[in-house]
Amino acid sequence: MSDPTPGQRQTTRNSAGTEADEIGLRLRETRLARRLTLGKLSERTGLSIGSLSQIERGLVSPTIRTVYAIAAALEVAPAEIIDPGGARQAGGESPYFLRRAHQPKVLDTNGVIKLLASPSEQDRYKAYVVSIEPGGSSGDDSYAHSGDEIGYVMKGTFSLQIDGHIHLLGEGDCFAFPSGIRHRFFNNGETPAEIIWINSQK
Repeated sequence: MSDPTPGQRQTTRNSAGTEADEIGLRLRETRLARRLTLGKLSERTGLSIGSLSQIERGLVSPTIRTVYAIAAALEVAPAEIIDPGGARQAGGESPYFLRRAHQPKVLDTNGVIKLLASPSEQDRYKAYVVSIEPGGSSGDDSYAHSGDEIGYVMKGTFSLQIDGHIHLLGEGDCFAFPSGIRHRFFNNGETPAEIIWINSQK
């Protein structure tokens, strides 16, 4: 992923604010706890040292692809980087269900909002409600990680790129694929898209 231009940095900084600072701080603390230099993390993720430094300083909000790449390199779950407190405290009344009012926001960047929808008792699968605003995306670069994915489009349309092929999906459409295949998603439409998105953890 290329470094953002100065204009992009300012826009991202103004819109993300404190959230970007907190994510950056958690990334730096996790990296230092594992005694990794920015150079070593750069080798593991394929991201430039400059990009990683900007993220750690809260100058930019990381894309979904970037979060997954860094989380994999640091050997932590993406939620531990984005919102560790919310992911751990979700629910409360029962480990077997999670009411909408208690679903924590685990991602809010680049026009994509991701709510954790599965109860804490469920470790093998994680369900999310993913909202993609017009112009929102997982990032310019495709990414891959362990596990499998399945989703159902609740409303709107969005494009899902899998292994270089782009598919336009609309309300009622379903998808499933191994997470190890490089993929990305984006919304070039004029209305928000909402998807129930499930990831296996193994």
